[in-house]
Amino acid sequence: MLSRQSHIFQAGLYMVLCTACFVCGDSFIKIIGNTLPVGQIMAVLGLLSSIFLLAICAQQGILRQIPMIFSRAVLLRSILDLAAGFMFISALMNMPLANMAAIMQSVPLVVVLVAILFLGEKGGSKRIGAVIAGFVGVMLVVKPAPQSLSIYQLLALGTVVVVALRDVVTRKIPPHVPLLIVALANAVFAGIGGLGFGVLQGFEALQSWQMFVLLGASIFITLGYIFIVATVRLGELSATAPFRYSEVLFAIIAGILVFHEYPDLLAYTGMALIIAAGLYAARQESARSHDAKVELMPPVL
Repeated sequence: MLSRQSHIFQAGLYMVLCTACFVCGDSFIKIIGNTLPVGQIMAVLGLLSSIFLLAICAQQGILRQIPMIFSRAVLLRSILDLAAGFMFISALMNMPLANMAAIMQSVPLVVVLVAILFLGEKGGSKRIGAVIAGFVGVMLVVKPAPQSLSIYQLLALGTVVVVALRDVVTRKIPPHVPLLIVALANAVFAGIGGLGFGVLQGFEALQSWQMFVLLGASIFITLGYIFIVATVRLGELSATAPFRYSEVLFAIIAGILVFHEYPDLLAYTGMALIIAAGLYAARQESARSHDAKVELMPPVL
């Protein structure tokens, strides 16, 4: 028992480091602001992250497994991740960092909704209630009044839906496919997609400070991938769910210190509701998973 608790705590620590890295990466991207086309940002980030991940894959001795990138599930996941990346960056540049981070925390709830509607999973009043509570929390953060609703808020909501679909597809990836190969596929397709979109948008000459910021973003994003791999290997995601919501705290701190963004009371209330609903849903999923394992165990004779 102590060993399992120790593993969960260590996995939780890795999850906190993962969320901190992703917030740092998002902050670097937001610093770029609208100084570069989105396609060019995606292309540079994809290229740099691909280089870093290729080096890590070489160190892990899994380069020979790179062709798995083109398996159906990994390929579909990468395409969805590419679409989500474009929407996320476009929204991030025009929304408070903490608000964007809070909205993204509703992804697990949307995954539950998608699983109920399209995968035939049982709903139950508790699971559906958590989804509704999370949706109310998102509305409090977005505050979609007709006079204030912008395309960027819609892009943020669209990002959540696409990422949820991506996570559902992730369930279809065979367990023998290394997580680093999945991360590499994301980076490669982000770079290729960014180049393609950049042809339409046009490219601009990179200034030294922009290259430095993009390099910093790619380093933190790659570190985030590494820590999420470490998290998955040590503990179940449902057990580390309470730690993943540290991203909202980091985003609030970064928003205040770097961008002078101060969420209002409604936004804080919405963030709290999203986190509470997510934690409750994670607890329910963990209980369902445990019950399923018990049902599969052979009877004791």
